[in-house]
Amino acid sequence: MGTFDAAGDLEDAVRELVQPAVMEKAEEIGSACEGNITFPGGRSGPVEVTESDRGATVAMTGPFAHIEEWGGANSGPRAPLRRAVESSGLEFDEI
Repeated sequence: MGTFDAAGDLEDAVRELVQPAVMEKAEEIGSACEGNITFPGGRSGPVEVTESDRGATVAMTGPFAHIEEWGGANSGPRAPLRRAVESSGLEFDEI
C-alpha cells in the first residue's frame, strides 16, 4: 500500500494562495471598523490593516481606541472592531 507525504512547504504554499483573499477580507473589516468609530476627532483611529504571520491584523491605533473598544470608567464599550469582525461573518480573536 502506498503512502502520502505532503510537501514540506504545503502550509506555506496554501498561505501564499489564500493571502490575497485574507487581505481583502481584512480591508473590508478595517473599513467597517472605521464606519463604526463614534469617538469624535479621530481619537480612536486610524484603523491599520497589515499582513502578519497569521494572515492579517486589523488594529485601531488611536490613543483612545482601547476605551472605545472595551469601555472605561465614564463610557461603556462601543466595540467598533468587534462589531466589524462579527458583521463580516468571522470570529474576533483577542491576541
